[in-house]
Amino acid sequence: MNIKSLTIYCSSSNNLQPEFYEITEEITEIIAKNKYSIVYGGGKVGLMGIIAKKALNLGIKVTGVIPQFLNTKEIMFEEINKLIITKDMHERKKLLFDLGDAFIALPGGTGTIEEIVEIISWKVLGLHKKPIIFFNINNFWDPILKQFKIINEYKFGEINLQNIYQTIDTTQELNHILKLWKK
Repeated sequence: MNIKSLTIYCSSSNNLQPEFYEITEEITEIIAKNKYSIVYGGGKVGLMGIIAKKALNLGIKVTGVIPQFLNTKEIMFEEINKLIITKDMHERKKLLFDLGDAFIALPGGTGTIEEIVEIISWKVLGLHKKPIIFFNINNFWDPILKQFKIINEYKFGEINLQNIYQTIDTTQELNHILKLWKK
């Protein structure tokens, strides 16, 4: 496995409980310690902003991908190493996919859910073999993970979705996985 960059999907909200921001900082420190570059949604606010600011402070390359129309909502982070401004969400999602060697889903809203489910769908369809991780802070992802099990139970798919992704709950688990990817 030749993984050098991680695409991180996450919230752009500044209204979350403090623990979400704190663990996001820890996650970014672990990514930096393991020398991966970061690809993310290009925003300056919420968990996105935490990741980008912390990564820059730690000397990690940060690439942001954001459509022009989101500048007023997610506020483009122009000080990152590379900011790619796209014409629309489709182009953004394709670049987030292309630029990342693996994917990590932190808690987020409908955009985060849509993005990670699309990546899972593409893997189910055989369009990629890249690793996918749900970082399940405070059991945030439990409802969607339960839905994936229901999809399997009712035979709505031929592939066991639990084999498509990994779910982790701690920064120690993330550190372990990132070290394994370096081998």
